[in-house]
Amino acid sequence: MQEQGVDLPDQNAGAADSVKPDRARFDLVGAARPAFRSQRAEALYRYWRTRREDGLPRRADIEPADIKSLLPYVLIVDIHQDPFRIYYRLVGTAVAHFSGLDFTGTFLDELAFDICATDDLHNAYRSVCETRKPGIGMAFAQLNHQSALDVEYVICPLVDEANDVRQCLVLEDYVAKTGTEFGRLRLARPA
Repeated sequence: MQEQGVDLPDQNAGAADSVKPDRARFDLVGAARPAFRSQRAEALYRYWRTRREDGLPRRADIEPADIKSLLPYVLIVDIHQDPFRIYYRLVGTAVAHFSGLDFTGTFLDELAFDICATDDLHNAYRSVCETRKPGIGMAFAQLNHQSALDVEYVICPLVDEANDVRQCLVLEDYVAKTGTEFGRLRLARPA
């Protein structure tokens, strides 16, 4: 499991792609109000918190019409156990656009992401599921040896009727560095 506030190693250094991971972080949300860089990620987190009454919300507690402006950045992820796997039930259009691939209906371990290591994402989801706490991640990508793109994401657990974490409500937001022009990047591909 990842330590809170620790930069993750660049596991894809030397990849042939022009976009490569720079560094990444993932932190579970503690008692203090989390610091977000993305207004969208913060908005989804605040919404998720309002859906909690005496515990974690269920998928049925999430009303898409309430977060309509965020939907292009939202993912719904199913959590499979034995073995632990992440399944992308829904991938928002902005996520698919920035990734260069609509990976709806795909397992995480069937993909390779150029902006962060698949193992890092797997560990982030596992941490959220085991602790039943939301988490905030940040990945930084390089384009031609310059920091070019920041991706902030928030992972919020959802429970089933037995109160087990079986899904996550996720939002990814993308921030290009000033002066960086991308067009359409391909940040994800089948593994």
